[in-house]
Amino acid sequence: MDRKDAKPRGLFWVGLVAAVIAGLLMLTTGAVFLLKPVLQTYFGASAAYVYQKNSQILNLSQTVDGWTMTLTDCIGDDNRLYVGIEVTAPEGTVLTEQGSPLPYGIEEIDIDVSEGARHPGAWYISQIPDDSEMDNHLRFVLWMNCQESLDGKSLSLTLGKLSHGNGACDFEGSWSFRDIRLDLADQSIRLEPQVSVPVLDTTATLTELTVSPVSITLSFQGEGLIGQCQRYPNGTNITDPTIVLYDHEGNVMQLETRYAPFGSRAGSGSNNATGELRIVQGYESFIDLDALDHIEICGVDIQIGR
Repeated sequence: MDRKDAKPRGLFWVGLVAAVIAGLLMLTTGAVFLLKPVLQTYFGASAAYVYQKNSQILNLSQTVDGWTMTLTDCIGDDNRLYVGIEVTAPEGTVLTEQGSPLPYGIEEIDIDVSEGARHPGAWYISQIPDDSEMDNHLRFVLWMNCQESLDGKSLSLTLGKLSHGNGACDFEGSWSFRDIRLDLADQSIRLEPQVSVPVLDTTATLTELTVSPVSITLSFQGEGLIGQCQRYPNGTNITDPTIVLYDHEGNVMQLETRYAPFGSRAGSGSNNATGELRIVQGYESFIDLDALDHIEICGVDIQIGR
């Protein structure tokens, strides 16, 4: 993972004073935060070990008209990229509106990737609970549905117009972060099982299986899947196949659930005559691949070797 080098000792106090003046949420060197990075808090203590192995600390801040945005950290794989975000308003500003879901949002988001990379297909940002005691502080998670891993690629983000409720504007400006080099520490396990599995009212061959701490991807092929892109077009949320992950002691690690961050989504092959179907499943939290023993897909066991 990419970590910023420590600054020279002589710059410590300069950096500290600048951080205090700007209302930043980090001290200075080595990404030492007054609060934990957003994603570390968002996914909780149960995922701390996986977070430590797979996350990238960003620690990038920009202040516009006294409003500071900090990109704290990110984590991702072939299918999903999460970015943790903090916003600190000028001292004296009160951002304490409550509601369910939480009412603050960032209305304008522009995402760009380096040349040659495939642009994320969709994205969403959501306010999350804030464990600080400051009235002028908010936290968000930005997640993107990716068409490929962005590991080693550059990401540029422009985010703006902070509002709450039914569009009441708190800040009309925007923050821009250019050419963020992503180091996603890909831990994915990639297999080609070539086994028959009952799926979507037919039987098809599971040709590829990719499992990461963030998601699992299943690629099927079979004559019975021809025409499925009409029933399950790209992006369709589905409840099949059933996926269960087990650890080495036989305990269930993660069940498929429609309440996962992005559930199952179908994506048929571009040539419908081939009977291809790709299914992506997200998790409610990260999973530890070192503890993963096997995966049951519609009753068929797939052993995972490390």
